[in-house]
Amino acid sequence: MIGKPKSQVSILDGAFNSRKKRCRSDALLEKIDAFVNWDKLVEVCQGIYKGSKRGRPTVPIEFSLKCLVLQYLYGLSDPALEDALIDRLSFQRFLGISFDTEVPDFSTIWRFRERLVRANLLEELFERIIQQLEARNLIVRRGTLVDATLIQAARKPKKRDQDNQGNKGNDCSHLRHESQKDRDATHTKKGKRSYYGYKGHIGMDQGSCIIRKKAFTTASVHDSQVRDNLISGDEPSVFGDKAYADDRQKRKMREHGIYHGILDKGRRNRPLSKKQKKRNKQKSRVRNAVERPFAHFRNLYGYCRARYVNMGRNDLHFTFLCMIYNIRRGIALSVPGG
Repeated sequence: MIGKPKSQVSILDGAFNSRKKRCRSDALLEKIDAFVNWDKLVEVCQGIYKGSKRGRPTVPIEFSLKCLVLQYLYGLSDPALEDALIDRLSFQRFLGISFDTEVPDFSTIWRFRERLVRANLLEELFERIIQQLEARNLIVRRGTLVDATLIQAARKPKKRDQDNQGNKGNDCSHLRHESQKDRDATHTKKGKRSYYGYKGHIGMDQGSCIIRKKAFTTASVHDSQVRDNLISGDEPSVFGDKAYADDRQKRKMREHGIYHGILDKGRRNRPLSKKQKKRNKQKSRVRNAVERPFAHFRNLYGYCRARYVNMGRNDLHFTFLCMIYNIRRGIALSVPGG
């Protein structure tokens, strides 16, 4: 049975709410809570629970979704999130719980996250946020800027483990350590540096800087393989770096009247002309804006490496970061002069 939110306020809550001065996180969470239509997100997640009216009620879906927003907004681990829910009044206000409410164990949120991954609902949740932004006429559709960022895996297999993979034996310690290795991540090389991990891909709306499309792959997947999934289809132009260069795609865009803003790439025995280099500089001035969301993830949310040792869980983390970024961007654009 799916639990329902409780709106009962205790006497102690009334005393704390009488304070006139609020912290900055309280103001931010209040804006997020008012901006998002949580009922639309709850509709997406209702199918992950059985419709039976018997048994103990689950934690309300809205509560669980907001917990994930808090976790990734402030870069908290599962136990740290539980402690923060007990300790921070701003978090309790955001969740709509009273001061004397018993906070669920962190494993409850872990199970909810696992249900979302298994049900494959991440794309639909992301689209619901985009629909809410479109309803407010915040998406400009002037063009799409595409880019990708490398994300280091949480744990990298040691070379000796790879060499001894065929000779496991009956060592119990091997089985224990095996579960802590990220086997979903893959290797790639950028410049002279090697990476082991994943890639986060985005297609950002030019002008509004809202992420309209996103994808999450392993590091070995080339950027150009995901390019078509990042294009919405209603934009008059597409901008990207040299990794997305493709002559066939260039001709196809021109046939459909779409401006090809992908940077030209020099090839062996065919270097770029002065005209192409000048045009690349002009395109780069527009394209560079797509790097802001990735800087936003790193600097504000501490997203410097993957948190989990699983493709699905890391995809959920990246998806929620994109959703949170879009919500905050929508709030900024809704303010006059934002």
